[in-house]
Amino acid sequence: MNTDSFTSSLDAVFSPKSVAVIGASSTFGKWGQFILSNIMAGGFKGKIFPVNPKERVMYGLPVYAHITDVPEPVDLALITTPAKTVPGILEECGAKGVKGVVLITSGFSETDEAGKNLERHIADICRKENLTLVGPNTMGIICPYAGLFATGVHTRPRRGSVAFISQSGNLGNQLIHWAEQQGIGVSLFVGSGNEAMLSCTDYLVYLESDPHTSIILLYLESVGDGKHFLDVTRRINRKKPIVVLKGGRTEAGRTAAASHTGSMSGEDSVFRAACRQSGVLDVAVPSELLDLSAGFSSLPLPKGNRVGIVTLGGGWGVVTADECNQRGLAVPDIPESIIETIGKYLPPFWSKGNPVDLVGSRDLDVPIVAVEELLKWDGIDAVISLGIVGRRELVRLLIKSTRKVDSAATPAFLDQMETLSHNYEENYIARIVGLMEAYGKPIIGVTMARTDKGTVRPVDGKRYSGVFYESPEDAVNVLARMVAYQDFLERA
Repeated sequence: MNTDSFTSSLDAVFSPKSVAVIGASSTFGKWGQFILSNIMAGGFKGKIFPVNPKERVMYGLPVYAHITDVPEPVDLALITTPAKTVPGILEECGAKGVKGVVLITSGFSETDEAGKNLERHIADICRKENLTLVGPNTMGIICPYAGLFATGVHTRPRRGSVAFISQSGNLGNQLIHWAEQQGIGVSLFVGSGNEAMLSCTDYLVYLESDPHTSIILLYLESVGDGKHFLDVTRRINRKKPIVVLKGGRTEAGRTAAASHTGSMSGEDSVFRAACRQSGVLDVAVPSELLDLSAGFSSLPLPKGNRVGIVTLGGGWGVVTADECNQRGLAVPDIPESIIETIGKYLPPFWSKGNPVDLVGSRDLDVPIVAVEELLKWDGIDAVISLGIVGRRELVRLLIKSTRKVDSAATPAFLDQMETLSHNYEENYIARIVGLMEAYGKPIIGVTMARTDKGTVRPVDGKRYSGVFYESPEDAVNVLARMVAYQDFLERA
């Protein structure tokens, strides 16, 4: 299949104008109910056709006994019926002219030899009927730009630039749920399942030209054609960073992968070495996938490894500087001109160096002054800002205590203080995003407190977003990985 026809076939899956749910149900907790209710509640704007021979009306929609009974064209069919019914249904989909199928159903190569044979059989049917097959044994797909949310977990992330392909639907769905909570925008999610027809490499080829995607996340347990995978990742990674979490790093993990998706996981050390050669960002834990996706999708790439640090408290600056040095990032001395400018806003006992210790200053202007002075200097490639966003949580606790003990502090006054704290934080985020757009250098925030706002804080009309991690080590790790990727681009 040539590139244009391949892209067109997947466009029908990921940008459909009409979908059918075969095995649709209104019984709470059944897969047919999970998928249909999610598509409808998610606001899909195209036509939706429930298919079930035992029902007539479902959620206000007419129900059809067979896909061939639907009176209008169908682009995409999502199938949730038992495995033994699937071959006949696929033949009906072919007769109907359906273009793509997402096969939720399990009971194929992840089970036994009979399941493997059945999987090969359905793949043959799909090729014969010109059906593009996702799965089987998948948790579904999420296509925010098409308004299609078709997974078992009812997560609906905002539109963004992060695509995620996962060989584990359950793990993938959970990570997408966390991504939504952290404010990370998603362009596409695919649970690739057993990959009877389409492999992770195929999805990478599609995403290479997807205009909505700028970073690609992969959860892999196995790679069929390793050479082809590496050739593709090496090419795409020069344009769009690829981050991989590889399952099956140990013998226990490899055994679990075989029973989970029916595929054997390759030797971990070989895979990781190949990733390094291709510039692929290899991570060890799921949370790092999200950390990197937040940074790469929301910040400009640093041009070098020199870091300026701005902190409300000296100890956090010391810890962050140590972490930077341990990860190959430099924390250079800053020139006297910067020290003089920042010093106008601070008491004489401030640190007068990098890290810039704001000594707990309550001056609302000085954090921005310090960050911008560092960005202006051509000796700094990125800034880590600690404790500015996140201080609101400490103010909230102070207000809570004051309400209990100070009868003279009126509720109106305390409410006003909380509002002022909120407004300052939002204004600070807007201003640092403006600085990133002006100087083209990343500013990575550290809250040092758990907030309810998420990691990524978008600003309307801006290319970049505020990004705030809870700990210095997470911020430094992301910056170090961004520097490594920039180094790869320069070498490539």
